[in-house]
Amino acid sequence: MITRKSSDNKVFLIVFVVIFGGIIGFLAFQNVKIFQKRSELSRRAQELRSQIEQLESKRHQLQASISESQTTEYQEKVLREQGLYKKPGEDVVTILEVEAEEESQGREQQEKTWWAPWTWFK
Repeated sequence: MITRKSSDNKVFLIVFVVIFGGIIGFLAFQNVKIFQKRSELSRRAQELRSQIEQLESKRHQLQASISESQTTEYQEKVLREQGLYKKPGEDVVTILEVEAEEESQGREQQEKTWWAPWTWFK
């Protein structure tokens, strides 16, 4: 009887250790998963904070440019550059690009070829 009780105790102890070890292993595994998720979320939060800082600085720059563009000096400058504004006694001079004319002449010369006589008289 003593051996049977001893073997029952050993079986009970082994089952207890296996179940307890399984529970401890499961909890440790879950703890590792939670730690990984927490570190991922911390990294993402830091990225979002830096993105917020960048957007805030861009917002300040845009607000500064808006306030600058609302001044009469800036509006006058833009209108002068576009040739839409002049003060009394001033003349507006518009300079046209010469490249467009040169391109059209070059295209006409390229279109006239020796093997296509119908292009000779254009």
